[in-house]
Amino acid sequence: MKRLILLALMLTGLLWAQNMDPKATLVRINEKTYTVAEYDKILTDYFKHYKPKTVEEEAKYNDQCFEELIGRYVYDKAIKAGKSKLTDAQVLAEAKRNVPAAVKGIPDLQTNGKFDKKKFEDALKTAPPFKKMVIEHVRGYYQYTKLLDDIKAEVEVDADSVKTQWIKDNDSLDASIIFFDYNRMHNVNASEEEARTFYAEHREEYRREDGRDLRYVKFSSAPSAADSLAAKAKADSVYEQLMAGADFAEMAANYSDDTSNAQSGGELGWFGKGRMVPPFEEAAFNTPVGSISRPAESGFGWHIIKVTGEREGTQGPEIEAAHILIRPFASKESLQALKANSAALHELAQEKGLIEAAESLGYELQTTPVFFAQDGFIPQIGRDSVLLNFAFKNPPNSLANIFFSPSGDAYVIETANEYPEWYPTFEEQKQSFIARATSAKRMYHTHQMAKNYLNNLEPSMYLAQAERDSLNIIEITDHHLDKPISMIGKIDELNQALFETAEGEFTGLVEHNNRWFLARINKRTRPDLTVWDKQKTQIIKEANDKYKQDHLNKWYLNERKQLNIIDNRADQYDLSSLRKAIRL
Repeated sequence: MKRLILLALMLTGLLWAQNMDPKATLVRINEKTYTVAEYDKILTDYFKHYKPKTVEEEAKYNDQCFEELIGRYVYDKAIKAGKSKLTDAQVLAEAKRNVPAAVKGIPDLQTNGKFDKKKFEDALKTAPPFKKMVIEHVRGYYQYTKLLDDIKAEVEVDADSVKTQWIKDNDSLDASIIFFDYNRMHNVNASEEEARTFYAEHREEYRREDGRDLRYVKFSSAPSAADSLAAKAKADSVYEQLMAGADFAEMAANYSDDTSNAQSGGELGWFGKGRMVPPFEEAAFNTPVGSISRPAESGFGWHIIKVTGEREGTQGPEIEAAHILIRPFASKESLQALKANSAALHELAQEKGLIEAAESLGYELQTTPVFFAQDGFIPQIGRDSVLLNFAFKNPPNSLANIFFSPSGDAYVIETANEYPEWYPTFEEQKQSFIARATSAKRMYHTHQMAKNYLNNLEPSMYLAQAERDSLNIIEITDHHLDKPISMIGKIDELNQALFETAEGEFTGLVEHNNRWFLARINKRTRPDLTVWDKQKTQIIKEANDKYKQDHLNKWYLNERKQLNIIDNRADQYDLSSLRKAIRL
């Protein structure tokens, strides 16, 4: 018995240790704070009302309770600021319209056990203390209703706009749309000669002003040859220990550089061919189940693979495996050499300039492509605002401080040339120009095809010819004005043409951003204005209610956005599963 009591005391102490100090701040909404104890009491009462039955429901109602506290703060703040004003007369009128349940239960205000409204109103007239109590009680909750009603009253829907929208909502059609899409003309491509002509015709579009380039020497932080040999030696050593009987999972935990699975024994799960890099895949699928491969090199390093299972998957053979990855890392000596060599070059460049210094020390000097301040990026080097600013604030042949990239590479850099105006050469962006010329050529051929439909075919032949030409034919049903169309999107010109065309007819050729469309109206359903006349009062009321509610929601979200909210509930409650709050 004593042992059970002791265990209970220990458990109680553990629970207290896992929860926050009851006096600690759990929630803060601007200057309003709730301690752990205060919030827990509120939440306990909340749960008594809603009676959550599952862990998920507890988390849900916890969040709901939290949001209601925020809402109360927002409303109180608005009322205090005068957003809504409430007189005693208005409160009294509300009390008479909707008599509080607590008042109805007063025996002196009942006749034959039932609430007597006349006695209630007489008491309001003859008993000032009672009247004051009722006003204070009703004001406590009615002030919020009045605030929300006042905010909603700030807007009113326009009846004509409701009718216009109703007509749109009840005006629909079915159609077959022929989509002349130049992206589908894969057999049309620009030659290099055509691309050169395109470049000459559009050269001014590529003109840019105030460019720079840099000359530099890069000292790579990649592992040296000696570092790679050291990694291979380490991989061989690990393999030898495994062959001598070492536990694979323990070796993975101790030696693998794959942090995603080292502590789980290097487990990779099941995978089929095509999932891993080729050297890894080849070694893995050539290792029998229960065996360990010799170290296999990939771009990631050296892999030692243990195959633990094989099966036939839905797309071919699969194996289950684990691995130990030994990455080559730059050694301390390599990194020291990087710093020393870059510093030596930088020092000599200060004296002789980077071109002469690099030549005398035997380093390869490179030059960046031209770049511009608004790009925010230096090609071949990276994104660095300090270096970018240096390039545009200093004249040519200015030596920058040694630049270290996030990957650890060191750059000795000197400003090279200024370009008041700059055009790319054809060779510099050859593939880009060919791609643009190809797009332009496809657009032209697509447009000609669309015009040929109009000039050479009867409308009744359009759809059949589109099928023979392998064009996209998009079928739409119950389509409404201003709505997007699958595969096309929302195109105002097309929507307008659709709704201006009679049933059974084709639209004219519609162009939008070098895409062309022809559409046949298969069915048209027009709004019945007699229905509007019968239902307009209800329709306008519903639209007005929604408009007012949307206005209120927008106001609330804007007010909430401005609050400084601190939510530490996750330190006290498991909001995703088990509620672990102690009852204070």
